[in-house]
Amino acid sequence: RLPRTLDVDQVTRVLEQDVENVLALRDRAMWETLYSSGLRVSELVSLPLAAVERDPRALIVRGKGNKERLVPLGEPARAAIFAWLGA
Repeated sequence: RLPRTLDVDQVTRVLEQDVENVLALRDRAMWETLYSSGLRVSELVSLPLAAVERDPRALIVRGKGNKERLVPLGEPARAAIFAWLGA
C-alpha cells in the first residue's frame, strides 16, 4: 500500500508555524528540505551535517541500493537550514 501524503494546505500549515526554539528551527529545516527536494525521510535523517554546512545548491544523497544522486535544494530549505545552524 502507498503511504498517505499531505495535501497543499496541510504542507502550508506546517511550514507557516512559528519558529520559537532550536528544535522548531531544526524541524522547519527538515520539513523545508523534504518538501523542496523530494528526499525520503530515511535519506534525510542519514544525511551528514557536512552535506549542508556550506551553501549547497544541491545535495549528494545516498539512497536505496547505496546509489548516490544529486538532489537540488531550494532557497527556502537552504534559508531554514542556515537559520537552524546559526541558532
